[in-house]
Amino acid sequence: MKKVLSKKTALAMATACSAALLWSQLDADSLQGNQRQGAPAAGGYAGNRPSGPAIMPPTSMNVSYAAPTPRTPAQAKLGAGSLLQAVQALPQLQAWIAAQPGQTAQTAMREAQIAALDRAGIPERWRDGDRVKINVGLALDYRSIQDAQALTRATEALLSSLRGGGIQANAIIGSPSVEALVPVARLEWVAGLAGVAQLGLMQLPDVVAFSDGATASNVDHLRTLGDSAELPLELRTSLRGEGLTVAIIDMFDNNAGEVAELQNQNEWPSNTAQQADVIVMTGPAGKAFGANGNRHGNAVTEIAYDIAPNAKYRLYDIETIADWVNAIRDAANLDAQNQPLGEPRTQVITASVGLPGDVPGDGSSGSATLKGLYDALAAAANNGVIVVNAAGNHAQAHWDGDSDDGAGVNVAQDFDLATAGVQDTNIVRYSGDCTPVGKEISATLVWNDWASDTNAVDADYKLELLRWQDEVKKFGRDPATGRWGTYIVTPSGWVAAKESDRLQNGGNGQTPYEEIGYKVPADIATSQCSNGAKLALRVIRKSANAANFLRVFTGKIPLQYKQTERSILAPADSASVITVAALNAADSALETYSSRGPVLAPGGGRPAGQAPGNAKPDMGSFANVDTVTYGANTFNGTSSAAPHVAALALLGLQHQRQLTQATEPAALPNDATDEQKSERTSLLRQRRNDLATVTYDALALIAGTQGNDLGTAGFDTSFGNGRLKFHAKSKQCVLSALYAPAYRSLLPTQPSPLPEGQKSYDELAGSNTTECAN
Repeated sequence: MKKVLSKKTALAMATACSAALLWSQLDADSLQGNQRQGAPAAGGYAGNRPSGPAIMPPTSMNVSYAAPTPRTPAQAKLGAGSLLQAVQALPQLQAWIAAQPGQTAQTAMREAQIAALDRAGIPERWRDGDRVKINVGLALDYRSIQDAQALTRATEALLSSLRGGGIQANAIIGSPSVEALVPVARLEWVAGLAGVAQLGLMQLPDVVAFSDGATASNVDHLRTLGDSAELPLELRTSLRGEGLTVAIIDMFDNNAGEVAELQNQNEWPSNTAQQADVIVMTGPAGKAFGANGNRHGNAVTEIAYDIAPNAKYRLYDIETIADWVNAIRDAANLDAQNQPLGEPRTQVITASVGLPGDVPGDGSSGSATLKGLYDALAAAANNGVIVVNAAGNHAQAHWDGDSDDGAGVNVAQDFDLATAGVQDTNIVRYSGDCTPVGKEISATLVWNDWASDTNAVDADYKLELLRWQDEVKKFGRDPATGRWGTYIVTPSGWVAAKESDRLQNGGNGQTPYEEIGYKVPADIATSQCSNGAKLALRVIRKSANAANFLRVFTGKIPLQYKQTERSILAPADSASVITVAALNAADSALETYSSRGPVLAPGGGRPAGQAPGNAKPDMGSFANVDTVTYGANTFNGTSSAAPHVAALALLGLQHQRQLTQATEPAALPNDATDEQKSERTSLLRQRRNDLATVTYDALALIAGTQGNDLGTAGFDTSFGNGRLKFHAKSKQCVLSALYAPAYRSLLPTQPSPLPEGQKSYDELAGSNTTECAN
């Protein structure tokens, strides 16, 4: 594969330069703020009204943070974190900006809302101008959430209210939550709508050459299986994906002709006059394909295309969970209730995205934002689609542990029970112990107190992001004597930078989930971090006697105290997907970041070994590979491992179709009855499911044999079944799977008694299993 350096578009460069100039000016102005007159009342920005052109309030004041207190019932639904902070900061900011020369009311409001988002430290990925990306949760009880009709009615009513109020909003099919872009000035209004349980930052999917990974997988050996002499001559072919389609759900870049450039270099599929549907590209809701400029999916597609160059491709550029759900439904050909509309449009779906979302971690969807995603994945698998998902890159960015169950309230939890004392801070280690200015980080907390028919969400926890503050000496009045001329010393220590404190008091629609998004502001340097901040997480148990299993994730940033086990992201913990770990392409070593199993116990508790029927990860494949998209930098992460498995699975399915062609159902006559049509539809769906499952079984056998079992002997939580690398006995592994009793419907019925010298399927299964393993 020829490497080329990736390009940055002129638009992106211009935007970045403009932003840099703007914020440089604001920071310079902020340094003079204490010399100006007309400062707003306490709690506003200090300093202000300069002579000359209007400016925004100084951004450096973000370093001071105190958790806001809700002032209305609607504000209580915003939590005590970023959203509430932005709402409460807005009036003073609006008044200040409106007083600047040359400001119109409309401009002042827009700038004030942007300034409020700045003050709240909300990172760019959750912003769209003066609007913030949020999830609006429905105040439904558990049974109503499980009732598709009741959920649909409530969702449509909320969408009608939001859209009637001029708010852009979309449903997440099957989830008790909608996605919305809301101006800061309208957040409290949205929270006050009937049927709303809570608002939170939107849960956003995150991305987690000839590919040297294809070479490491020994794909050429797989190709030869399709040209085996045992196959009828008319079916023989070198396996390259002919007649099949793969769906890639990811984030793409096409702002400067990247797609055409990759196609011109034969790194991507292209449509032709003879075949106009070789590649179908679908953008996020309301946007063009590749408009967001994330080249991650470009590289994923390169990998799949290297392995399956003759397949067709359906590419889905996603930005939100709703986009992801819609992509699955389209690829698997499902209706809004996840019922099959017929043959799926694709045979394999791969997603190199994931998130530490509001799910129990036990492979189920829970009853919150990601419910629709898990339901769609299960429906796709039930329609015979092979679904692949990256495990996640969070082995070093995850901690879990049991809370203490004492009678006290507002108790800081211990991150390291093995050390004497309470280790109640968990340092975020981006670069040493320092996180640079401008770095956007996220953190989530989830625990096992999910709503059910017999349980309400009433175990209450708070997640705090802390920053280290040096000792401060301030010349002023002694608080004890009232005399001037003394130094007031504030000792060094941890102070609050941000927190998430949603309601967990048993109300409908609440979830055991907290999330923080934070952008490290300027002017926060300490003696330990000259150009950034020393940050840490803290978990506070607010409820007395609550005993829960807690999980903390950061956005791929390592933690001081971490647990590599149980670090698989959503939805890679689902039994409906093949979960892929990352191995170094050069030496097959497990990548240290690769998320690991097992999934949690039912309800999100601490597991005791692997879950029956849902052992994770399923297998490992290759990362650190070359792509044209990333040029001189290798493409790393479980993101690069997943498309290898997906494309290899597509070729494996192609071979299984060859082997079972003799039992393919004949077409119905023109005068077929409805009963015959229904029977054939059911038969074909079962056949698709069997072919998908036998393909998986064959891949798992190959991954666990002939030197591919790289971890602890047998299945383990790091490599799963093992490394997916095709070997000299791959043919025997494929046949071992196919001859198993579960798949006899795919094979011609054997005569009874068997002709002399002919082996039974049981005998063939046994002999091929032995050869596969030895």
